[in-house]
Amino acid sequence: MSRLCFFLCSLLTVNPKPIFMATKSYTKSSYSNSFIICIVAIIILLLTLLMQSCKNDPAPNPDLSLVSVTNASPTLATYNFYLNQSKVNSGALPFGGVVPYFRLSPGEFTGKLTTETSTESLLSESLKFETGKIYSLFIIGKATSLDYLVVNDNIKVPAAEKAFVRFINLSPDAPALNLAFKDSVAVATDKAYKAASDFVEIPAKLYTFEIKDKASGAVKKELKDIDIKKGKVYTIISKGMLTPEGTEHAFNGQVITNQ
Repeated sequence: MSRLCFFLCSLLTVNPKPIFMATKSYTKSSYSNSFIICIVAIIILLLTLLMQSCKNDPAPNPDLSLVSVTNASPTLATYNFYLNQSKVNSGALPFGGVVPYFRLSPGEFTGKLTTETSTESLLSESLKFETGKIYSLFIIGKATSLDYLVVNDNIKVPAAEKAFVRFINLSPDAPALNLAFKDSVAVATDKAYKAASDFVEIPAKLYTFEIKDKASGAVKKELKDIDIKKGKVYTIISKGMLTPEGTEHAFNGQVITNQ
């Protein structure tokens, strides 16, 4: 640490003198000032390293997996999600709640779902995540038929001024759906429940998207003024019930930023 301190001080001090020349002339005040500069430099360095390590960067690591979790189950319940005995979410996931990509040692895990107030498992399944791959895990299905949908995210870097968008139908009672630009061409077509499209590259700008019934062409939901930014990757999902019962959430759409 002392070597690091002297190195940083030498970078930050204007016209530094050789160490041997400072032996006799180094006053208490100058020592104090240099020590403060050193401490500030170390703090800046540590903060920089911390911010770099905490970046939400979904670039695949050759030794790890990346996983995100989204609650698309149309119930009023809020859930906790565990991989083996480790809880993934910091706060219980409401309908539409998202846990951004987190790094995970590859392998087989038991995915357990509980309510916010209980540790009793509502759904327990074996999940496998492979080295260097990126995944989106969705909690889907009605309260009586909860399930997981794991999608392999083949994320690429968009071209200049472009972005990637895909569509996933996560509405349990919906027919096959299309995602289209308003009054224009389709981005994804004929996606039945649990089906995901590939990522499609589109110009970065403001859009209004329409989620349509594939057979009739009827617009089921309009997503207005969606700001698609260059260099970003997005997933648009349908969620909720076309014919909700009791406290079930009604049909809707959601835009998730993957990166």
